[in-house]
Amino acid sequence: MNIFRFKTSKSIPLMWVSLFLGISAIVAILSFSYEVYTAKSSVEQYVGIWEDDIAQAKIFQGDQTLQNKILKQLKEVHAAVGATEVQNPEKLQCVFSTDVPITYNSLPSGSMRVCFNTVDLAVKALLSPLFMLGILLGMIFLGVGVRREFLNQLHEQKLEAELALNKEIATISRQVAHDIRGPLMALTTLSQLSHEMGSDKKELLDLAVARIRGIAEDLLTKGKKEKKEDVVVVKDAGSDLSNLMESLLKEYRFSHPKVDFTWHKHIHSEKAAVSLESIKIQRVVSNLINNSLEALPEKEASINMTLMERQEHWLLQIMDNGCGIPEEILPRLMEEGVSHGKENGHGLGLFDARKTLQSIGGELQIRSRVGVGTQVVLLFPKNLESVAQIS
Repeated sequence: MNIFRFKTSKSIPLMWVSLFLGISAIVAILSFSYEVYTAKSSVEQYVGIWEDDIAQAKIFQGDQTLQNKILKQLKEVHAAVGATEVQNPEKLQCVFSTDVPITYNSLPSGSMRVCFNTVDLAVKALLSPLFMLGILLGMIFLGVGVRREFLNQLHEQKLEAELALNKEIATISRQVAHDIRGPLMALTTLSQLSHEMGSDKKELLDLAVARIRGIAEDLLTKGKKEKKEDVVVVKDAGSDLSNLMESLLKEYRFSHPKVDFTWHKHIHSEKAAVSLESIKIQRVVSNLINNSLEALPEKEASINMTLMERQEHWLLQIMDNGCGIPEEILPRLMEEGVSHGKENGHGLGLFDARKTLQSIGGELQIRSRVGVGTQVVLLFPKNLESVAQIS
């Protein structure tokens, strides 16, 4: 099922396109206004040079040949210059014009009106460097905005896909937990009826049944939680890390007799109490041991587990003599979905372990050398308040 599908909605850049068009309109108006101002300034400057000749022809109404020649050259001063009127300037009506005062021998002699062609002004404004620069900046702004909107929507859809996936996983978890009850009941009955079974094997069977029951209950609990993280810290009476590891190693020694499992405990306290449910601790450590088992050589395979005590943490170390992991892969190995050396690996073991430890303020560290082995260190914060309860 393809949960993650990108929505090709036309509404994504609509806001930014509207904003771009608005900015373009403002830049166009400013550019047009600047061209009008430039045209007026050019005409006024040119007329100022020839105003005595223009005024003389206007006042004395003599030969207007020079005046007409001067006015004709206004078109060369600015391409947008249209009609001009000197004798009766008020009769000339146009949208954009300028009235230039005329003096003769420093005496006011009226004014002349110069009209500008709107289309020519608009074309000149659209081709001006000011407008081009504004459009370029607007396009850059539009590109950044659309990209930002695209990334935001992509992020939202990713979150929606993750939420849908989590809901689907929760549904499957509840179903698995429900379906596992039948075989679990059979194993429980077998455990109660197995009188001829040796005490060691019966103990292992009881441990396996207890673990399966814990997994089923954890799946049901996780499936019922809404809008919460996958890893939930439960501050109950606490768990004894030492006792859990010893029980877990009994299972692995029985199921993997060819592997040399060693267990060392260097702690001063009677109990190694942590604020994390037993089933979560067993799940995390089991995943790590399974990783080590898949990397072990066929002969002289060994896994060494050591529990040590620090001032504020319990330090659980898992070491194997497997094939090791390349250094370039190590930094990414605890990311979700990243796996190494497994054909059907899902990249969930180390990711889940780190997430679980971080949820209680712990830490996961991993070191490895190709051809030598791998060392995984789990730091569990001490839960001193639960020591008495565990005891």
